[in-house]
Amino acid sequence: MAQAFTPAYLKALITEEDVWSIAEGENNGTPFSVRFRPHLQPFLETGRYAKRLIILWNYTSEDEYLFPTPEDMDVMADVEETLVDHLEADAQSVLTFVFTGQERREWHWYTSDMASAQERLNEALSHFDRLPIELTAEDDADWAEYLSILENMEEAEEEDSEEDL
Repeated sequence: MAQAFTPAYLKALITEEDVWSIAEGENNGTPFSVRFRPHLQPFLETGRYAKRLIILWNYTSEDEYLFPTPEDMDVMADVEETLVDHLEADAQSVLTFVFTGQERREWHWYTSDMASAQERLNEALSHFDRLPIELTAEDDADWAEYLSILENMEEAEEEDSEEDL
């Protein structure tokens, strides 16, 4: 059964009480990073955030690690800040995690209203020159993708603590 968390409570989770964690890993010999919010369970429990919006930015790296150039990183940061301002203003959507590496950045959002999220996204991005992004919308009422990030981080922490013994 869905919990009755108030919009003000949910908004506080992503403003006053906001916490981000960062994890790094390697896939096929190249590093990546995942920045995520580990405290978003109340959004899931409302049952209202059933759609996932993925914003994909493919870029060309200039180093062997396949990370963005400093110039791309600056624009990506500006884009993210603008999207957060537009999509999270009233907790209508929430940015849950960001993957960077292997010549791509992915922003993963969960939303209570996909049509409104797309309108807000278009408004936010209208202030930028054309961006090399692709959008994908998926049903993910159980937040499977987000929860898999949390599970992978927990497993990595357990492995690290076992290695420290």
